[in-house]
Amino acid sequence: MDLADLAGAGCGLLAALFIASGVPKIRRPFGLALALVRFGVVRRVRPGLGRLLGALEVAAGIAVVFSPALLPAAACALVLLVAFTAVVVRSVLAGQSVECACFGTGETTSWATVVRNLVLIGVAAFVAATPAVPTMDQRISGLLIGTVIACGYLLISTLAVVKPFSVRLDG
Repeated sequence: MDLADLAGAGCGLLAALFIASGVPKIRRPFGLALALVRFGVVRRVRPGLGRLLGALEVAAGIAVVFSPALLPAAACALVLLVAFTAVVVRSVLAGQSVECACFGTGETTSWATVVRNLVLIGVAAFVAATPAVPTMDQRISGLLIGTVIACGYLLISTLAVVKPFSVRLDG
């Protein structure tokens, strides 16, 4: 596995996660619009802004896989991740646990959210800075790898919220 293969896997991971995160925001923008108010980014609930951010995420995900110029697409993904992470860090430092609508689940922000985003920032920075440009085949293979990782992450995060295996013994 060379640098281009790793960059292709990074492209795929970013694409899968951005698309998985953006589509629910486009379909149901109210959750993100409410989260933006709770984060203190805006004063009123603006579903159009939630839908716009979802569309930006989907566009960034698609661009990282299909754009012939990888640097602008990866830089866009990096800027979005840094902005999202800054908002989450500010919230966590203030002692808030906000339902972030990150992937359409009931996930609340915590230091785990920050760590996840820092890992993704590292992936986006690597993809943007790598001198090796992955071929379309490497990007599609990366998309398959990224989709498996994204599905695993989404399954675990949904199970953590829903808790289907918890048992209440108090009646």
